Amino acid sequence: MGQENLGVDLFGNPVLPRREGAGRPAVEWDQIVSTRVLLAFVRGWGVAKTAKHVGLSSPTLRKVYFSECAMRTTAHERMEMRQLERLNAQAEAGNVAAEKELARRIEQLRMRDRSAEMTSRPPAKEAPKLGKKEAADKAAREQRGIFAPPPAPHMVQ
Repeated sequence: MGQENLGVDLFGNPVLPRREGAGRPAVEWDQIVSTRVLLAFVRGWGVAKTAKHVGLSSPTLRKVYFSECAMRTTAHERMEMRQLERLNAQAEAGNVAAEKELARRIEQLRMRDRSAEMTSRPPAKEAPKLGKKEAADKAAREQRGIFAPPPAPHMVQ
């Protein structure tokens, strides 16, 4: 398992020496690829697109990087929280710019959550569909202008 690393290729993947024997060498977990997989999930990519871009098949990605695939649905929120943690640490250390950025990001996230609440509200119930006679009766009651019904008499005391 501990193979000698000969450097990295154009895409940053480790170059390993050729192994004697039949078959293709097994894919091993790698920190660099793990980070790429997590960043792809943060970006919103699916397993197939992520696997294509890291140079693996979808089943191999699921097999070797199963813990990263399990975090796929929460990857974006986890990344946001990690960024907020870093900004908070810098703000506590006295960095005023980090404190301003932290306040801006928190307000931005609050606004996003509020807008998600507003759009997730159920729409108002629609009025039931009227039949022919009901629609004609309603149209007659709402008639205005020369054909409008006369107003009710005023009470005189």
